Amino acid sequence: MKKLTGYPNWFFWLIILTISVTTLTGLFMLPWVMEFKLQWEVDFGLSGELRLPAVVIHVLLGWLLLMLLGALWHSHIRAGWRKKLNHWSGLVMSLSLITLALTGVGLYYLSSESAQLFASLLHMFLGMLLFSGFVWHYYHGRKIRVQSLRRHRS
Repeated sequence: MKKLTGYPNWFFWLIILTISVTTLTGLFMLPWVMEFKLQWEVDFGLSGELRLPAVVIHVLLGWLLLMLLGALWHSHIRAGWRKKLNHWSGLVMSLSLITLALTGVGLYYLSSESAQLFASLLHMFLGMLLFSGFVWHYYHGRKIRVQSLRRHRS
């Protein structure tokens, strides 16, 4: 059974890998955010030499996620929206990803400390929302697919 109709099977696994590693690298940066943005004392986190590679991987995979969103628009998103199947979680994920891109750029280019703090906290929240939304979207989509297969078999 294909994971995403209209796409090669490896495409689904690329999405899984990309969103998982992007989330993981984002979680690795949380202690850094707590320390430098929120001014909290933290005794854990990535060492200095691992921080830059984590940020680079996070940013590159974030841009890859945006490209994958564009590729999903071609068939998957449009078909789901037309059928009104699982489209609300898809909309939340799409808007989250676009806003993540904007807040990510803001982390580099906003000059105000309060604006950077807001962008950073919003970025963290949306990253967690994107990952949890993806998990919900996947399991709900599987349920829809299984129900559809049962209807076609009977």
